[in-house]
Amino acid sequence: MKPASSLNRSRYQGDWPARSVPVIDWNYQATPYFRFSGGRCANVPTPSFRNISRDYFRREARHTFVIEAILFAAVVATSTVALVIGTLAAIDFLRALGYI
Repeated sequence: MKPASSLNRSRYQGDWPARSVPVIDWNYQATPYFRFSGGRCANVPTPSFRNISRDYFRREARHTFVIEAILFAAVVATSTVALVIGTLAAIDFLRALGYI
């Protein structure tokens, strides 16, 4: 909930900066978290990480998981090729210098 704001134009008619500054109501108080979670004395069992992840994969991430796994494999393959080419270039450089 945002604080209410309104322009106060009747206070200073001739003063331009005073007309453009909004008057804000600062009486806003946030509700405490424990009011929505059943209170501090409630024995609400928290779900385990395994149940949370199982529910997530069952309901929300079934389709996107496969796509993300394929993209991850493509990134790993690309970086592996780059590392191999870099290693071969370093070996050729050392061979040209006469160290190998």
